[in-house]
Amino acid sequence: MPKYSAITIVLAIIYMILLSCSKKQAAEIKPDVPAPENPGAVLTYSNFAQALFQNKCAGCHAPGRSAAAIFNFTGYASVVTNSERIKQAVLVNKTMPLGGSLSAAELQSLTNWFNQGMAQ
Repeated sequence: MPKYSAITIVLAIIYMILLSCSKKQAAEIKPDVPAPENPGAVLTYSNFAQALFQNKCAGCHAPGRSAAAIFNFTGYASVVTNSERIKQAVLVNKTMPLGGSLSAAELQSLTNWFNQGMAQ
């Protein structure tokens, strides 16, 4: 059986670690439409929430996807219908999005959107 040096083993471990992290995991996905700069601005589904849900949730919660049975993202009506479940998972428990995260600004904007009545 061949003997491997400690350096070879360490380099192999480092190589495997580097291969295990994809660019998608390393970089946070940003919504196409950024949160409004003005914290007092009225947030709507169209100017904020739609892009957030499309980019952060639809990958798993779209029709035919793995988490569609829990919450099926099909647009504004589906978000309003599931708003309490979404608030609990995203804002309270912070267990969603699975395998990703929301920035502090996105969390605050989403909280504001819910508190402002989820305008379309």
